[in-house]
Amino acid sequence: MRLSIRAAGAVLAGALALSACGGGGHGSPTGGGGASVIPQPPISAGGATPFAWGQDVVSQLPYLGPAKGGGLSLAVYVRMRDPRGLVEYARSASDPSSPDYRHWLTPQQIADTYGASQADYQAAANYFAGYGLKVQAWPQREALAVSGSLDQFSRAFGTAFGIYRFRGKEIVAPTGSPHFSASVPVVGAVGMMSASVARTYFIKNNNAQFFGYSPQQISTGLDYSGAANAGLNGTGINVGIIGTGPILNAQGGDDDTTALSQYWHAAVGKVVQVNASPQPASTPNGGTGTGAADYNPSGLAAPPPVTAPCQQTNPMLPDYTTCNPEDGEAQLDTESVASLAPGATTLFYLAFNPVEECFDPTAGFVPPTKGACTSSQQPVQAEGLNIADDEIQQAIADNAADTLSLSYGLPENLGGSYIGTQSQPGLGPIEFASLAAEGIAVFVSSGDNGAWECFDPVTGAPLGIACPSYPATDPSVVAVGGINLPVDESGNLIGEIAAWADNTTNGGNGSFGNNVGSGGGVSTIFTAPSWQAKTIGATMREIPDIALDADPNTGPSIFQNAAYGFAPYASGGTSAAAPEAAAQWAVVLQACKASATCNTGGPTGYRLGDPAPLFYAIYATSSLAQGKYAPSGFTPHLTYSQVFDDVIYGGNQAVPSGQTPAPASTPSGYESGPGYDQVTGLGAPFTGHLVQAVTGTKVP
Repeated sequence: MRLSIRAAGAVLAGALALSACGGGGHGSPTGGGGASVIPQPPISAGGATPFAWGQDVVSQLPYLGPAKGGGLSLAVYVRMRDPRGLVEYARSASDPSSPDYRHWLTPQQIADTYGASQADYQAAANYFAGYGLKVQAWPQREALAVSGSLDQFSRAFGTAFGIYRFRGKEIVAPTGSPHFSASVPVVGAVGMMSASVARTYFIKNNNAQFFGYSPQQISTGLDYSGAANAGLNGTGINVGIIGTGPILNAQGGDDDTTALSQYWHAAVGKVVQVNASPQPASTPNGGTGTGAADYNPSGLAAPPPVTAPCQQTNPMLPDYTTCNPEDGEAQLDTESVASLAPGATTLFYLAFNPVEECFDPTAGFVPPTKGACTSSQQPVQAEGLNIADDEIQQAIADNAADTLSLSYGLPENLGGSYIGTQSQPGLGPIEFASLAAEGIAVFVSSGDNGAWECFDPVTGAPLGIACPSYPATDPSVVAVGGINLPVDESGNLIGEIAAWADNTTNGGNGSFGNNVGSGGGVSTIFTAPSWQAKTIGATMREIPDIALDADPNTGPSIFQNAAYGFAPYASGGTSAAAPEAAAQWAVVLQACKASATCNTGGPTGYRLGDPAPLFYAIYATSSLAQGKYAPSGFTPHLTYSQVFDDVIYGGNQAVPSGQTPAPASTPSGYESGPGYDQVTGLGAPFTGHLVQAVTGTKVP
């Protein structure tokens, strides 16, 4: 998923984009310096093989003029043998009723059964390398990481690029439909629009007097501590994080994780940075880094060192070698996992694409001289969520993370070619199906705008219409919503757990006057998987599945820029809930790994795949379930009421008072209630009892 540059401030926007470039730059438009809209060139079919690239969004945007240069970093989706078959297998392998249950695939098996043929994959790579573009490949043969200048891409794709207005800013996108010879076996590209359609779900609490809950408070409140008392803290399990931006000294131990441990006197686990680039497996990268290769080298590389807090002078032309501050979202993700599952190893995936082209104040965009820009030139670079597909592809290739956390999303109705359809899945569903087929559990934030993730692509104003967030709606992942967790100084519950909602906090991410909360809703793309259809009577996929602590007023304490003397601060959003869930599942997997009845043997026999079917099987033990889902391969060892707190208070309605710009309407949202709801899903699972319900391991 290609993303725009990280935003700084109390609310970090930015996140996964259906078609956004990683830091692609552009020149000024002709005719009025970009102030006025001029007639847009037609986005025509053109060429022998047009393909998907985000034209559904670009066709809605005002055209400002031609782009004069810049660079792009794309994920090019190569024609696969059977992408739909991979999605179906991933679901079957996680279904306890299926004969495929827990028969996990390797990246090579994915490639040989469902991925592109070796000949097609090589042909696609050779085509782009022939235009001087840098090309990186992955063993699962689904996508290629391709980067270079706009001029190179213009020639490779047979189209010019122009400047458009998106969410009040200037961005770059093709002016025609990219195309090439029918002999080139590609079906789409992510990254041809230099803007972010989605956002991270991280909220920084603005109350300077509130430093957030300590790790011990959250651990006690949600019973990680009960599991830890039984010797279960994630030991031997790898938890992956898809990185939004850098963390300081990750390969040698993150400074902020260490500061968190010292400040709260809490145990924290090891954090290891995994660069999305060709590299041999080694101790510094956690034994990962396998299976990647360059067809035309000098593309993806190790990220530059972290700098002191700063802001990019021109976010469209980022220079991470001079301004590369720590990312708050990344700190929240890594610190949550490291403190709640301190025995686990946190694999922090981070992609970086160095100089693609240089911006010269006099000459405009020019190629780098001997691979580098001069002191007077600005390099064009991409990092983190700008090029998150490369991080996900690296995670698939490594097959090392046992569970994975993602804290971002985009409006499902703007997902376009990245999501695709159920019959023709785009790159997103292919990636998450690949992870599930390997047995990797993926937890995704459900969003911070309640049911109302949609926005006007031109102005960025919320539309006030029902719209859930992707990839939370993907059937291969667990969508994690948010709760308010009222605990005392020791972490003991002192009140009713409620939904993170308008009536529990002035939280939210700003789109509706900071008054929305836990994301939820009904997909318009994906039908409900059997485990959801049978228990809640759904016909289309509904989210969230579960919920954990997300309310900024009861959120976790995190450190950012500890090396520069910064104090901890409270944070929240469903960006907190997703890594909490991944840490929780790491504890479950540790118990499975040690259990002769749960562990099926082999290197990944302790993995359980997508956890959602197991969650809904537990829910089916309750009279609240509308139907029964009792898969033959799994019988819960505890009942729903023993494992989950059924959240019945709080709604995710929007309250737009004070919002600028105001949404088109005031949507009502959803309300919590007994059983499943579209605010907190099945409710909040307690860690110790979840371990026992899934694995049979008794936790006092």
